[in-house]
Amino acid sequence: MTAFFNTGLTQQQFLDEYWQKKPLVIRQAFPLPVSDLTQEDLAAFAGEIEIESRLIQEFGERPWQLQHGPFDEDDFAALPETHWTLLVQDMDKHYPPLQKLLIAFDFIADWRRDDVMISYAPEGGSVGPHTDSYDVFLLQAQGTRHWQISDKPLANAVFRDDADLRILQQFSADQQWDLHPGDMLYLPPHYAHHGVALNPCLTFSVGFRAPSQLQLLDAFSHTLQEQDIAEQLYADADISTVSSSTEIDDSAVKRFQDLLLKTINENSGFMALAAGRLVTETKSTLQELADEFITDKPTLVELDGRFNNGEYLQRNGYLRFAWHNDAATAYLFVAGEAYFVELAAAETLSWLTTKSQLDQKDWQQLRKYPALSDVCCELVAEGAFYWPKDFI
Repeated sequence: MTAFFNTGLTQQQFLDEYWQKKPLVIRQAFPLPVSDLTQEDLAAFAGEIEIESRLIQEFGERPWQLQHGPFDEDDFAALPETHWTLLVQDMDKHYPPLQKLLIAFDFIADWRRDDVMISYAPEGGSVGPHTDSYDVFLLQAQGTRHWQISDKPLANAVFRDDADLRILQQFSADQQWDLHPGDMLYLPPHYAHHGVALNPCLTFSVGFRAPSQLQLLDAFSHTLQEQDIAEQLYADADISTVSSSTEIDDSAVKRFQDLLLKTINENSGFMALAAGRLVTETKSTLQELADEFITDKPTLVELDGRFNNGEYLQRNGYLRFAWHNDAATAYLFVAGEAYFVELAAAETLSWLTTKSQLDQKDWQQLRKYPALSDVCCELVAEGAFYWPKDFI
């Protein structure tokens, strides 16, 4: 059984005992240095217009002031010495070396992972007591941060109305720790937490997202609309006379509910298609960067030639990949799109959706499957894979 960092737990034991159930502090989860990323590097990323970044300050006329990037040198020069935080989203995409750090979390499905957000804070820096709707691992990379958390999830959190942030109106800590470089705190969804920098520090937040009921229902309904399915109409052969001709009575509401549930149950085969598209959709903040690699669709002969010349395809790090197969077909999901391939090709989808590069040997494996080979041509056109030499 694979160990879960140095906790004495296996990965499966962590999932059974802690995942989405209760917090866990992990001392020296990662060897030092955690990363070679610096405060200056993070500030440089926050200066890029395509990259999502925020500055949060606790000083001024209103507490907890929020500013959105990009930021320049003058913005940073105007900051006080303490009590502010810089946050930059999706650093695992913007700074590829962080992908090595994420290997440690591969026992959780990749499509569940949202991003690695990195925050820098001088002494006193904080984003306030808050809750998150997702699972998060808070890894201390540099400096020391003091964490306070609640001992149970908040069912109905109330937030302050004097800030553009979801800061809790009231917060009472049940547990607290100081996290040093290499330490990590796991928090399930909705646990209140408050982290304050005791000295200049970098904190990596590895977040795992989950689609909501409404998002999944919307994705499923859109998928059904695309299918050639005969719609079943509302039926009420068992009705009785009504006392009011304008009332929608309880029995009618029950029939509506039963019709909806029947629609889901009778078309459950399309759920994987809907879910795969949903969880691989590209974040709007990354779409422009992802689209930079769109090109013309190559032919199979063109791919053969370039691979035979020693070139390789690079995976677009801004896009999400996933796959699924059942008894009838295999699906490859990329950036919210579904591609149908040979069922026999399912065995290749696991490594195709995880490899950062495809070389000639990989191509020979993919070439065994005509539908999958053609999909690869389409993926190059869509920018999911690209020839690095074409974008130097």
